Amino acid sequence: MLSYFKPRKFLDLSPHPYDIGNPFDFWHKYEDNHFLNKIYEVDEVEFEKYYDYHLKHTLEKKTCTDEYFFSKVWGIVEDRIKNLKAKDPFSSYHDRYLFRVEKLQQFQKYLNSIDQWNARPAHIVIAEKDEIIQTQENDLVKLQMRLDIFQEYEVAQKIRIEDDHLATVMDLIQQMRKLELPSGRKLLRSDHKSPYSKMVSKYFSHGGKNIPIETARNYFVEKKGDVPSKGTFTLPEQSLFKIIPVKEIKK
Repeated sequence: MLSYFKPRKFLDLSPHPYDIGNPFDFWHKYEDNHFLNKIYEVDEVEFEKYYDYHLKHTLEKKTCTDEYFFSKVWGIVEDRIKNLKAKDPFSSYHDRYLFRVEKLQQFQKYLNSIDQWNARPAHIVIAEKDEIIQTQENDLVKLQMRLDIFQEYEVAQKIRIEDDHLATVMDLIQQMRKLELPSGRKLLRSDHKSPYSKMVSKYFSHGGKNIPIETARNYFVEKKGDVPSKGTFTLPEQSLFKIIPVKEIKK
């Protein structure tokens, strides 16, 4: 009889926690039961280590391939779940059966996640793939809706800034950011500066060319006093316009 799982050594009183069986030899024809019994004791987070421990053993012994080992384990678990579910629900051991079914289903969920060969029954694999396809189709619908919204804000032609006057436009935007209403509140409010640089890059061109977002962002860096600590600033000769409140003009 082939052994697929790493057994506890004869009379070994300090076995590896994942070894199966007892210190005596007569249990081996029930190794599937001992393998399942160990699952009831192992924490869910250890399922991978437990499975790999016995897989390594069977590969080293050249008992079977990793695919066959997977099929073997999955079949043992599936058969035992069916067996436990068929037990008398009024049995005094009913709570034990429920616990074991739940634990085996958790282990089976782990097995499902590593089935790289689609070795499980076809109806299960097909159902999973159908679910994945349905999820992907739903995601595509949502992405298409988002794309449709984004496309509403696309423009066929960007606003062209005259050659050598990008800094002039940036200066005007900087002035707009500082404007205050009669109430004393800011006309434009934003917790970040990125909307301005993104707006310029998306909707403006300079000299017939797109404006890289990094170029636009350089105009909205932090300042130390009146001088940017890094990036690009507007020279006096590039500042051609000044936005003045109406009340100041009337004065």
